[in-house]
Order: sequence, then C-alpha cells, then structure tokens
Amino acid sequence: MAQDPEIWPALGRLYWRLALLPAVWFPVVVLYGGPVMLGATLLYWASLPVTYGLARLTGRERLAVSLHLGVAVFTALWSLVSPPEGVVQGLSGDGWRLGVMAFYTVGAFALAAFAGWPGLVLGLVYALFAPWPQGETRFLVAAGTVLAGVGGLSVGAMASRLEALQRLIRTEALTDSLTGLANRRSLERDFPRFQALAAREGLSLLLSLWDLDNLKGINDREGHRAGDAHLVRFAQVLREEVREGDALYRIGGDEFVGLHLGLEDGASLEERVHARFPSVSVGFCPAGTQGLPQALAAADEQMYGKKGR
Repeated sequence: MAQDPEIWPALGRLYWRLALLPAVWFPVVVLYGGPVMLGATLLYWASLPVTYGLARLTGRERLAVSLHLGVAVFTALWSLVSPPEGVVQGLSGDGWRLGVMAFYTVGAFALAAFAGWPGLVLGLVYALFAPWPQGETRFLVAAGTVLAGVGGLSVGAMASRLEALQRLIRTEALTDSLTGLANRRSLERDFPRFQALAAREGLSLLLSLWDLDNLKGINDREGHRAGDAHLVRFAQVLREEVREGDALYRIGGDEFVGLHLGLEDGASLEERVHARFPSVSVGFCPAGTQGLPQALAAADEQMYGKKGR
C-alpha cells in the first residue's frame, strides 16, 4: 500500500530541485573559470546524478542528499583555498570569493540539517584542515561553519520533531485506541486500494464483518472494563487467526471488519475463530467490484441471516 508522504523525503525531493540552481554560475565558469573552478564544477555536477540515483535505488533520500552536500561543500572550499589565478581569470578576487563563500555557507547549513552532527563535524573539519593561504582565515571560516551548522541542526531537529508528530497524528487518526486495530476511517481509505490491488493481480477480495454477540450483557453485568477486555481479547484472537497480509479494523462498538486478499471462502477462518471465541457472529461478502457501503450491507445481511437460523 502507498504511504503518506513524510517530511524528510519531501525535503529531499525539494533539495534535488534546488541542487540545480548552481547552473546560474555557468556563465562565470565558461567566461572566467580557471582549472580549479572547472574541476570543482565538474565534480559537483558529476556527483549529482550519482547521489540522486542512490536515493532512487535505496530509498535513503537523506543519506544521498548528505553525500552530495559533502561534495558540494568540498568543491566550494577547494575554490576558496586555491590560488586566485587557478580559480578565475579576469575577475577581482572579492567578487567571485563572495559568491563562492555564500555557496559554501548555504551548503554547510544544509549539510548539518540533513546529516545532523556528523554533517556539522565534517564541515568543521573541512574548514580547519583546508590549506588556507592565511592562517586567520581558517578560524573565521570555522566560526562561520559552526554558526551555519548550528542553524542547520536546529532546522533538522525541528523537521524530525514535526515528522514524529505527523506519524503520531496519523496513527491516532487511523487506529482504534482500545484494540490497536485500524478504525473505520482507515478502512474507508484502504478499501479502494485493496480493490485496485485485487484487480491488478487478478485476485479475489473477501470482506468479513464480525459482531460480538454478548457485549452489552457483559457491560451490564460486569462493567465496561470487562467489556473492554472482551473486545481486546477478540481482537487478539482475530489477529492470530487471519493470514499475514490481511487487514483488520474495528468500525463500531462491537463490530470488526477484515479485508482478505486472495481468499475465496471464509468458512475455514470462521471455524478457527469460533473454536477460540464462540460468542461472535460473522458475515462474508466478495468485495471485488462493489463499494464499501454495499459490501458491508451484504455481509451484515448474511451475518444476521446466520443469527436468525
């Protein structure tokens, strides 16, 4: 089943677009670039498709972005520590150094945001151990790296907290808090996905509707705590008896639903569940083409037909 987008993968996709922005530097490279700038530019752009391909192949977007940012920051420092005549020709040093320094600072910020503390440390190692022509420059750039890195760490920590909160909200919205099963909202979201998968793979889709027979009596005699324990026990039995890959939902007080991909007949499942939990009724409905309300109504009709008999 497709997953809802997370924050870090979304930021990763944004990064790959922003990584194309240094293309605006091409006129400077073509008109004034020396061997160092040409080499740094080639390294930056050669590493871009490699790290992007790594992200697509492995799904580790954050790691791939961090690797490319490590290369990008290195290329900026390479230009800054090299003799000016090897970097550009025909431009004043102040002009091109300002542009490269801005590129380096943004890179150090983003590297710390995506890679965390290792990214900040890498940027600091770059700044401290680079062969600067003037020693005091080393410490000025290192101080700037720390400032940019701390800002990046703060943004990364905020993004991670937001992602954790997003997962919590989604879990709370789609999960029944008592039994831990998915809830009706989740069923409404998943049902068309299961139907599409069944149609694509040429499989049947069976919907089961379960109703506990004596929950009200337990609540009246022993209290709601005992009723809750009864519901939890049934949910556990159902989990253990369905097949791996089947989806289970609690959609009402004592009503549960299962979606069983590739299952033609629910008789065996019904028998196994009844052997461990006799006080439950169930109805089944093939759900390959009809809508969820119709499938639930058909399963409900079969279930009450069994109760009547």
